Amino acid sequence: MVWHRIYQWLGISFTAPASASDHLYHFGHLSGLPRLSHSFMTVIWMATVWVIWKERNNRIFNQKIDTLDHSVNKVKFMSFSWLQANMPTFAYSYNDWWRHLLPCMGVVL
Repeated sequence: MVWHRIYQWLGISFTAPASASDHLYHFGHLSGLPRLSHSFMTVIWMATVWVIWKERNNRIFNQKIDTLDHSVNKVKFMSFSWLQANMPTFAYSYNDWWRHLLPCMGVVL
């Protein structure tokens, strides 16, 4: 369900391939998006995988379950934080990232 919500945030329809490596490649290189957006998509993919992994561990080892909304919000915040820390030219606010994702990635609508 986290992936489904991430796709909604991105405003795309996407059928995930079976393997993780194929999923990363296809997610990072979605057709129709400019080449500049590929690195953004890879960061979003990595943040999503990290949040899902941490949630899995939290459920197994701590018997705690986070809400779907909270998990998706973690992906949004983590991807924003990673981009802001590693891309000096990334000059968008968290609100921009949250609400206007595609323009932040250089996609002109």
